[in-house]
Amino acid sequence: MRSKALLSKSAQLKAFGSTLPTRIADLDGCELISHCDGCGRHFQLYPGHADFDSRMKLAGLLERLVCSARLNGRVCRGLPRRLVLVRDEHRWVLEASGEWREDDSAFWEASDFEARAESHAAF
Repeated sequence: MRSKALLSKSAQLKAFGSTLPTRIADLDGCELISHCDGCGRHFQLYPGHADFDSRMKLAGLLERLVCSARLNGRVCRGLPRRLVLVRDEHRWVLEASGEWREDDSAFWEASDFEARAESHAAF
C-alpha cells in the first residue's frame, strides 16, 4: 500500500470526501455556512447559536432555513442557496440531493490576474 504522502492531492481529497458529514452530529471540527438566495449574505450555522437536533440531516436544513436579515427595514425571508462545509482549508457545497461536491470557486491562482495598462488620459 502506498503511503499517504505519495497519493495525489485529488486522491487524498476523494478519500477525505468519503467521510463528509450527513447529520448535525457529524459536524464536529467543521464550519457550516448558509448562503442566502435573497440578500446574498453568508451566515455561520455551525458552530453557531442555532440549536438544531443532532440527528437532523444536513440536506433537511435547505428546506427549514429562512433568512431573517433586515434589508431596508424589511426582513429578507430568502432561502438558503447552498450550504457550505469548511474543514481543514477545504470547501464543499451541499447539493439539494444531499450529496457534497468540492467547491474551489473561492480559490484563485496568481496567473488569474494581471495588471492593466495605465491610462495616460489628460486631465
